[in-house]
Amino acid sequence: MIKRIVPFLLPLLFIWGCGSDNPYEQDIDVKHVKVEIQRLEQDLFSSEPDSVHNLIPALNEKYGLFFDVYNKNVINIGTSNSRAYPGNLKGFLTDYNMNQVYDKIREVYPDLEDTEEKIREGFRHYRHYFADKTIPAVYTYQGGFNQSIVVADSVLAIGLDKYLGRDCKFYDKLGWSDYRQKNMHKEKIPTDCMRAWGQSEWPFNDSTDNLLSNMLYRGKLLYFTKSMLPSEHDTLVTGFTGPELQWCRNNEEQIWNYLIDQKLLYTTDYMTINKMVNPAPFTSGFPQESPGQAVNWLGWKIIEAYMEEKSSVTLKALMEDQDYQKILNASRYQP
Repeated sequence: MIKRIVPFLLPLLFIWGCGSDNPYEQDIDVKHVKVEIQRLEQDLFSSEPDSVHNLIPALNEKYGLFFDVYNKNVINIGTSNSRAYPGNLKGFLTDYNMNQVYDKIREVYPDLEDTEEKIREGFRHYRHYFADKTIPAVYTYQGGFNQSIVVADSVLAIGLDKYLGRDCKFYDKLGWSDYRQKNMHKEKIPTDCMRAWGQSEWPFNDSTDNLLSNMLYRGKLLYFTKSMLPSEHDTLVTGFTGPELQWCRNNEEQIWNYLIDQKLLYTTDYMTINKMVNPAPFTSGFPQESPGQAVNWLGWKIIEAYMEEKSSVTLKALMEDQDYQKILNASRYQP
């Protein structure tokens, strides 16, 4: 089963909790995990299009389940065993625009050493906290500007064409807004990967689908991401710019009071929840200086308060706990 994640520049960086003052920094007993990124886009676009049918068996063997997912769910050209597939794949690989994009990928990503090392560090922490869980195979691909991150069984794959830089001309041509483009850069890949993996391992349970449960669930994912990559800046964890992050810190009490005064915490209205927890130019009901998803950042602060208050609760227990009212009560949160 495919689990799909669509993403979530960095003009100012706010260093929060660095060094010995960082509560997320722990002594990790896992020294190494195997993370070696395989680059599907290179294997495809460096091949001779006229002999692509000869390449298909090797790609099936190398990429396994993900190659099927990629063909059917990312670039939508059908399964590799269909009669039309070789022609469809050749059409994709010879498309002028796709080749322009591939040239840009090669320019931005001549190698992935730094990205690979950060993802490896994330999964080193993951293995420390969740010793019985699987470390996925990691791939990159060019997906026609579709999904940013794809998670399938034991697979984590990165659409490099969604991380070409916030000033990439392709994104302007597609008409994408600044708030979408601001996180489409190389430095965002590791945190997006860890958050996507966490979301696939602990999906949202909508049995209690109100604003509180949504913002605390997303707060848990932020807490998880920071725990996996404790040295990454909060701008990268949240996807906020420096000024947006500072706005949240300056207005934490006002955000909380607004939710209480407007009786929004327990609303089950889908449209209201959607406007507050999903990407947007700014958070509905807040000033335009606010980032979209500011309530998710507040959810993260509540989760932090809970984990500080309940020091015996493990990260594993937190991620499995879906009683968000209990978490709020136990956190004794006070902005």
